[in-house]
Amino acid sequence: MSVSHGTAQDLVRNLLELQSATRRVLKASAAHRELSVVQTTILTLLSCTPGRRAKDIVAESALGASGMSRHLAVLEQLGHVARTPDPADGRAQIVHLTASGRTALESHLRADAESLASRLGDLSEEDAARTSDGLSRLTELFLASLGTAPRTATIPAVSTGPAASHDPVASHDTTDPLHPGASGTAGRGEENTQ
Repeated sequence: MSVSHGTAQDLVRNLLELQSATRRVLKASAAHRELSVVQTTILTLLSCTPGRRAKDIVAESALGASGMSRHLAVLEQLGHVARTPDPADGRAQIVHLTASGRTALESHLRADAESLASRLGDLSEEDAARTSDGLSRLTELFLASLGTAPRTATIPAVSTGPAASHDPVASHDTTDPLHPGASGTAGRGEENTQ
């Protein structure tokens, strides 16, 4: 079963509009963020696949190597990431998410979820779940068309309200909400990050 050309055009327009709107929403909240959207993305990628070379993160984030280097330096200064020598290549380093980085990531994801919830207005829980399922399906199809597997680890689960004060490092979820039961391995590239 294939999608008609007209439906595909509508999807492209809607995805571009969603991307633009998301960028505007994130820009509007930038003044209230400790970490930039890019830094949050880097921490998210490290949470999903721990112990990675910067080159692997660059490939997934669409950020250039020099930009990645600058962001990793800031995250390292903040104590959110640590770099260790790569045992397979002495010239390279492996980047790890620290407990501080996981806490910062979970805090930002919680704040982003609260901000999004306030922007969804009258959207019902059922409509939100259907939308989320549809976006997940599109992501899976796009990744499959690229020959790329979906992330096999999870973005940290966050909660809001009084329960959010628990220790996020000790109790983070390790299953992928989009792909329950999946398991994965750390990615390795060949970049010298020094």
